[in-house]
Amino acid sequence: MGRETPPSSIVGHHIDAGYVLMTSSLKSSVFDLLSPVLTGEGIELIDIEYDEEGDSKVLRLLIHKPGGLNIGDCQHVSQIASPILNVYGGIQNKYNMEVASPGLDRPLVTEADFRRNIGRKIQIEVSSPTESLSQLNGILKDVNDGKILLSQLSGKITQVVISEIAKAQIQLTW
Repeated sequence: MGRETPPSSIVGHHIDAGYVLMTSSLKSSVFDLLSPVLTGEGIELIDIEYDEEGDSKVLRLLIHKPGGLNIGDCQHVSQIASPILNVYGGIQNKYNMEVASPGLDRPLVTEADFRRNIGRKIQIEVSSPTESLSQLNGILKDVNDGKILLSQLSGKITQVVISEIAKAQIQLTW
């Protein structure tokens, strides 16, 4: 699964632990282990991805830092995360770990992601129990209590619960 815009910084680290199966439970556990430590370093863990790229397994930590990231920040996170994940032992067998900035086309996942992008044009895909997937575009007006307010091009203001958003990203204008 490729990206249209490559991450701005990537640092890789090989971890000799075997095959990685990234269930939502495992992802949550890894997030809970790393997030507080990284927050203490002034870095936010945005997301954790797992990709199988050919014979290679990649665990990717997507991070954010106010003011931007540099390669040194990614290396620092790699040095912090690697021993924690080795001791944790919840990830079995070999994989490569990458630490990266999500890039300009980053997905918006957390409430903090949405908050950082108030005033920007975004595109979201919403799933609800009563409807199939629907796509909305507009200016992100507010984020509060797990909900966003989106001002659509028609002028309609729509409130959407973040947990019902299947996919969201900034719409870049060139």
